[in-house]
Amino acid sequence: MAFLRRAFVLSLALGGCAREMDADPPERAVAPERADAAAPPPPMSMGPDAECLADIDRSLDGLPDDLACTGLYSDIASKVIAEGVHAFAPAVPLWSDGSGKARWIHLPEGTRIDASSPSAWVFPLGTKMWKEFSVDGRRIETRIYQKVRDDKWSRATYEWNDDQSAAVRSDGRDRPDVRINGTVYRVPTGSECDQCHEGSKERILGFEAISLAQQNATGLTLQKLIEADLITPVPARAQLEIGDDGTGLAGEALGWLHINCGVSCHNDSQDSRAYESGLRLQLRPEQLDGRSSASFEILTTTVGVPARTLRWMQQRRIVAGSPEQSLLYRLASVRRSGENNQMPPIASRVVPAEPVQVLANWIRAMGN
Repeated sequence: MAFLRRAFVLSLALGGCAREMDADPPERAVAPERADAAAPPPPMSMGPDAECLADIDRSLDGLPDDLACTGLYSDIASKVIAEGVHAFAPAVPLWSDGSGKARWIHLPEGTRIDASSPSAWVFPLGTKMWKEFSVDGRRIETRIYQKVRDDKWSRATYEWNDDQSAAVRSDGRDRPDVRINGTVYRVPTGSECDQCHEGSKERILGFEAISLAQQNATGLTLQKLIEADLITPVPARAQLEIGDDGTGLAGEALGWLHINCGVSCHNDSQDSRAYESGLRLQLRPEQLDGRSSASFEILTTTVGVPARTLRWMQQRRIVAGSPEQSLLYRLASVRRSGENNQMPPIASRVVPAEPVQVLANWIRAMGN
């Protein structure tokens, strides 16, 4: 039974960190005691594989306390990524106050992503997704999401030590804000992560058709997923383009709103925090075939539409031609504490200057 339990935990959560064990070692025969017998040798220390097994055994959610045991690195000391772990970068990255990010995904061997719903991919059991954050080249935290049941994802956050040799699980609770060369970086708690990730049934943000099929995506793009037979059914188009709305500036603005606001909160999922607002900022892959974006929900629920939030009831989400009067622009261009005082409401303390200017230019062009 002990073997079965360890093998189950290993296959579920360990990935590349531990090798399969054949069986429990047989018990050694005990020699008769002798008065002059030498003292028994000290117990052998556990190797890295056994240590990882024990680490996961102690976990309540299948995720270990040590990042080295998650399967991301084959050698964490030299930062060698494990075989079968694929790097990727979405065409438009989520704004994270200018921090550097690296992203990886692991799909269990022989599995595929179910893309039956183009806007809501379903990942196979055992899928792992990592995102690593750095400031001025120094790793601060690495997050993991792992699918442990058809209806459940486990998540954890690991904070790196000062010499970048190891990262241990903290889930944002154990350390104060990190300060590097005057930059303050705050590791979010698990519940704060959930506020965004629960807006997607599969909990994964940024690894979806629109993010992986636009021109600036790199690494494991939608085209490479298709070529590697990692997705089924094969999407109708491996390259997607956001059509214009007549302003000549819609593509960049809509892409930024989609990834920073739409996939996490302002979408059709009843689990998303902004579902009741009726504001829809998520694009749909099936629409991105070059057609005009003027009829997309991302415009029809914003341009000339009043906000539903009590505080902003008299404000219109977008006033064509006037970013200064547009609530969407004003909330994106400020950072103030408190619910509904900024967009996004959490996880950002720095205004994204360039995207905000893109929004302003787009809204102003609507009046021409």
